Amino acid sequence: MSKYIYVMACVGIIFTACSKKETPVNLSVEYVNLNNAVASIDQSVNIDIDKDGTADFLVTKELKETAAGQDDLLEFRVVSNQQHKLLVQQNGTPARKEAGVWIRKEDEGVFKWDASLHAVIVTRVITPDPANAYWTGTWKEQYNKYLPIQFIKNGKTHNGWIQISFSPVLPSRIIVHDAVYNKAAGEPIQAGSK
Repeated sequence: MSKYIYVMACVGIIFTACSKKETPVNLSVEYVNLNNAVASIDQSVNIDIDKDGTADFLVTKELKETAAGQDDLLEFRVVSNQQHKLLVQQNGTPARKEAGVWIRKEDEGVFKWDASLHAVIVTRVITPDPANAYWTGTWKEQYNKYLPIQFIKNGKTHNGWIQISFSPVLPSRIIVHDAVYNKAAGEPIQAGSK
């Protein structure tokens, strides 16, 4: 009998140790369908994540012209309004998440939550010979990826994401699919959860 109890206890310990533990999370979210809005050379996309009539994030572009004979830069950027935050490296490169990856309130290694004015998604390097122009950046040729955001509402921080794709095919553009934030302040959210 004692062998049976010992075996059952061992089996119970193994099952408990091997069981997958999920991060408890409040799944009450605010979802915004952006209908695959396009940010291009001549068009920006405003994102009103809480639907209050004020743009909270903006996907836009900026042309940085340099001296004659040098490369010009065309940057596609995400700009946060007011105190909202983006998860970025020190150089302004934003984090890129796959579907299902958790977005939490804590910094992640070289990525820090920052209320910086902008984060550069991709850059077009326009050389003196336009035929040699090229794209750079971690979002180059990325489709259906998630930009982590922290949305501040009533002084409380909410984690969320903006789903975007980048197409280098001319005319180059960023496609803004949708956005979500967790209504429960401080709680994590999975990229792609709705």
